[in-house]
This record gives sequence, C-alpha cells and structure tokens, in this order.
Amino acid sequence: MATERDPNRVYYRAGGFEQSRPILKGADATETFNFIPIVDVSNVFSPDLQVRKKLAAEIGKAVTEVGFFYAVNPPVEIKLMDKSFAVIKKFFDLPLETKKKYMFTNSPCFKGYMPSKTQEKSAPDRDSFAVGSDFSDPEQQFIKTAPAGSVHLNQWPDEELPEFRKVFYDYFKQCYAFAKALIHSFALALELEEDSFDEYFHAPLTDVLIQHYFAAPDRQDHEEILFPHADFSAFTLLLNQRDIPGLEVLNANGIWVPAPPIEHAFIVNTGAYFEFLSNSKFPSTVHRVHTKLGIERFSFPIFFSPDPGSFVRPHPALVKEGEKSEHTPHHIGKRYITGLANNAPDHPWVKKLEASGIKEEDYKWELLSQPFSEQNGA
Repeated sequence: MATERDPNRVYYRAGGFEQSRPILKGADATETFNFIPIVDVSNVFSPDLQVRKKLAAEIGKAVTEVGFFYAVNPPVEIKLMDKSFAVIKKFFDLPLETKKKYMFTNSPCFKGYMPSKTQEKSAPDRDSFAVGSDFSDPEQQFIKTAPAGSVHLNQWPDEELPEFRKVFYDYFKQCYAFAKALIHSFALALELEEDSFDEYFHAPLTDVLIQHYFAAPDRQDHEEILFPHADFSAFTLLLNQRDIPGLEVLNANGIWVPAPPIEHAFIVNTGAYFEFLSNSKFPSTVHRVHTKLGIERFSFPIFFSPDPGSFVRPHPALVKEGEKSEHTPHHIGKRYITGLANNAPDHPWVKKLEASGIKEEDYKWELLSQPFSEQNGA
C-alpha cells in the first residue's frame, strides 16, 4: 500500500532518494527567493578578465541564492535555436513506427527514441529523443576521438530527416562553447582561478533529452507532469519554447516559483556535481514541470557532467582548514553506469552487463562503447 503523504510537505527526488521538506508560511517562513534572476551573459567571452569577473559575480549570486538563472543574450545564434525546435517537431511528427526504428534499446547508452511511458509509468503522455557523448561521431571529435573498436552510441534519423543531425550539431557546438565558458565563470564566482575546474571538464559528458509533451486536454489543468527532482549533472542549459510555461523551482519554504521561458534565453541550473565541487556553495535546486496539458510542449535541455574518468570532490580551496566535507569522492563513469543499470534493468545492454560478471567497482564509462571482452579480458 502506498505511503500517505503529508499535505504540509513537498516531496521530491534528490541524490537518488525520495525526500521531502515542510511548506513554511507566516512566522515560520524563512528568507528565500521568489523569482528567477536574469543575467546578461553577452560578456562571457570578453577578453577583459575584470569584465569576466563582474559577470561571474552576478552568476555566482544567482546560483548561490537560487541555483537557477536566465542567461539572456547568450552566444548562441537565434536562428539555430529556432531551427532546432523546427527540426525537433518534424521528428516527433513522424509516424510512431518510423520513430521506433531508433529505439533507445538499440543503443548501449540508452540514446534514441523513448516512447510514451518509458521513463515514468505514471507520467502523463510524453515521448523523448536522447543523444549525448559519442566520440565516434565525427562532429564530436573536436572534443575527443573514440578509441579503435568503439561502437556508436547515438542514433540519427538520417534517412527520414537528413537535416536533423546537421542542425543539432550546429546548435550543440555553440552551446558547448558557451558551457565551457560558464565553467570558468563558476570558478571565478567561487573566487578561484579561472581554470580551477578545467581538469574535470577536458571532455565533459553531455546528455541531451529532448522532451515532447503531448497535448492532453482531458487531463486536469496545471497538472504536475515531471516529478520534482534535483539534477545529478554539473549544470544544465535548458531551452524552452516561448510563451509556453511549465518549469517551477522549489524555494526553501517549500513554495514553487514559476520560471516561464524568456524567448531565446537559456535557463541555467547547477546540479549535484557542482554542489560537490563547490562544497555545497552551489546548490542542486529541486524543480518540476507543472503546466497546462492542453498545449503541446517541447523542451531541449543539455546536461553537462565532468569527464567520465574523473573523481569529483570539493575543490581543496573551498574546504576550510579542519573542516571535513560532507561530500565523498564520486567516480563519474562508475556513477553513470550504475545509474543506467538501476534505472532500466530490462534494457538489453544492462542484461548483458549483468551476465558479463563485471563487478560494480570495475564499472567505467568506456564499457558503453567497447565490447566487454576487450574490457575484462574475457
């Protein structure tokens, strides 16, 4: 029998577990945010360090106090944003059987098409298309080159939509450059050297989960359609459709603060890995999607995480002398594989992993792209 929930608390997932916090009102309420700050990031590539430091201070204030901010005037072409949404809609308008040619179960890394109900059985109808780090894709080899024998992780509808892949990568490359610059901004915001986190982000893992929420006029208006959660990545660049709200952010009083889209602006939020790196100075803030279901909606987040071979731990300069950080080191690749295995135990690749006899302490991201026999000597 399901556990009855207290109506005076908010429930969410964070750190892999369901948690809750009280809803505080009146004299019990604490000082917290009630809007999402706006930061003009047009100077993110400024050659002047003092200008970059000023921008970093604004970003740091927003991230420390809220964990989210709008990045207006980002260094990504508006036409690429618009073309991306146009080609995304074309993909989701394809017949279901055509989209199923690219099922995520074909990919070791769960990349491809996810039909409705794949992610959360109780969720209102939505389907998705996932892509991510795949260094066998020529378009990603400016980041890193896959070793010989690597298998492809991404799937592309080249036959039906030959323009899809080009539009995506034109957009992705500009977002990637922006993300690398933001990593420097985060370091400066913490009063560190600008390159302090570079060792973790030489070839960062990227995950893109393009979400298509169906119009569902028979459902209750303003229904919760994505369970409250905190991201496990380092940070996210989210592009939403204009004029279609949905995202809400949870403040310390347990109140949901709307984050309606600003046209051609990103919503940026920090996740668990930057919470670790910053020794909790940058929070991983809980959020949800809660919107009118009579409207079709698309969402285009890019999640950035550290290199798969890295151990994430608080930066030493952010841990005071004599202080013991609450964060234990995380091996990114191991955590990634464990997460995939836990989230989709019936996936063919997960079953193959279990049958291989590879122990969890030996998990690494390269297992996804290299045959197991080459990894464990079998």
